[in-house]
Amino acid sequence: MLSGCNLWTEMETELLRVKPIGKSTVASFLGTVEGYKAAGEGMHYRLYQLYDKNYVRYAEIMGDLLKITVDANEGDYLAFNYQLEAEHVATYPRNIWIEGWSAITETNNLLYYGPEVKKNCANDAERAVVDRAMAYAHFGRALAHLTLCNCYGQPYNFTATHDHLGVPIVNFIPKYTDALSRKNVSEVYGKVIEDIEAAMEIFRKMASDYGADGENYAQINSIKDCFHISYIACEALLARVYLYMEDWDKAAEYADKVMKKVELSPREEYVKMFRESQDNPGKEAIFRLSGFDKTPSTGNLYDPTRTPSFVPVPALSNRFDSSDIRKELLTYVGEPTELDIYAGKSFPAVCKFLYRKSITAEEKHCNDHFVLRCSEMYLIHAEASAQNNDITSALNDLKALIGRATGVAASAVTISASTKDQVLSLVADERVKELCFEGHRLFDITRRKENLVRSNGCGARSDAMTINYPNNRFVLPIDRMELQSNPNMQQNPGYQEYTAQ
Repeated sequence: MLSGCNLWTEMETELLRVKPIGKSTVASFLGTVEGYKAAGEGMHYRLYQLYDKNYVRYAEIMGDLLKITVDANEGDYLAFNYQLEAEHVATYPRNIWIEGWSAITETNNLLYYGPEVKKNCANDAERAVVDRAMAYAHFGRALAHLTLCNCYGQPYNFTATHDHLGVPIVNFIPKYTDALSRKNVSEVYGKVIEDIEAAMEIFRKMASDYGADGENYAQINSIKDCFHISYIACEALLARVYLYMEDWDKAAEYADKVMKKVELSPREEYVKMFRESQDNPGKEAIFRLSGFDKTPSTGNLYDPTRTPSFVPVPALSNRFDSSDIRKELLTYVGEPTELDIYAGKSFPAVCKFLYRKSITAEEKHCNDHFVLRCSEMYLIHAEASAQNNDITSALNDLKALIGRATGVAASAVTISASTKDQVLSLVADERVKELCFEGHRLFDITRRKENLVRSNGCGARSDAMTINYPNNRFVLPIDRMELQSNPNMQQNPGYQEYTAQ
């Protein structure tokens, strides 16, 4: 709930892992450099929780690339069939709401206590630790606000003036009596950009103030550690934000900045960066959320050895050429170490989150979510270039991805498309093939103002086979508990209102 008391309690419970005993506990924990550093790491964990169990799952379940099985739970079934209502507080949408605001609470506490901690630092090494955690916090707050706005608000271009409902902007520690109101999407996006730019400014200053060590912390010119937020991650997130805003010039500008610093993973390492991610994170990785020693929720959702809830729709496989390396990630081949009913046999499956069973270290039996990777930047640059009628640049971007996928030089790839609409259609198809199941699909459909049309045999109810745009059901309802506890909270159109008690 968006009251100061509840957010504070959730933050204390998760961050400190102890029974809440009051504000002084948080102040004491965040009052030391070591505690502050640990909180910065903990914020990454919170983002993992938001992505793994909620955001990526929602964006794909509500899309058109999955077939539901009889083993899906009630929440997944309701989401898949667009039957979610405000009273469903035990599954969706409650989990996304809680994890999103918990992440924002943790970032706000980092930003509140950071300046005081830095004043008491003994040396530059300690000051650099605090600066980095504050940059993390700005980025994390931006990502969480954007994530919540995607789920609970219609896309940025839903109205010409962008004044439709977004989510509250929480850039402070709420008091118990605060009853927060939703802002429009224009205001939310403005705050997202402001936070990303604030993180970038801290990273730039670190690189200047702390020399080589500052560059290592900030990762301005190259990715040294994709499992932590960096300056390049900020540039990449801005490229995505501007894409959603249809600011084609800035989307292309920031995507290009990243493409000049981060290379694509080569074809021979492509599958490994998904299925052996702890040891092969991928050359193109910009920001990944480490699942190290965590229960792989999304992986379990798709694992054919664990009665999967979803499998890829057969029609998806038909989009790929036979030589396309990405097609391998749609089929699970049982390894020799598995039971006879699986070993050597093939199953349709989403393999982007399934680790190799031959990996013996159990703590590495996990999936590391891509939040940002360079392939997405190529697709953003291609779409923005095509929108700006720079067809040559757009085609070059597509050739790089298609060439990598099919094992030929980009210069040898032939694309017959020549008009803006033809190229944009190709970009849309490549986004499906490259980014499927990574948390983009629903938002790609809605921002392009398309109807969601599912293929036969996907297991959806008849009334969920086609969802026409615009549609109230393309966004989640604000849940009943939130509406009843906060008199200022507005429900999304098309869902039941509840009176505050």
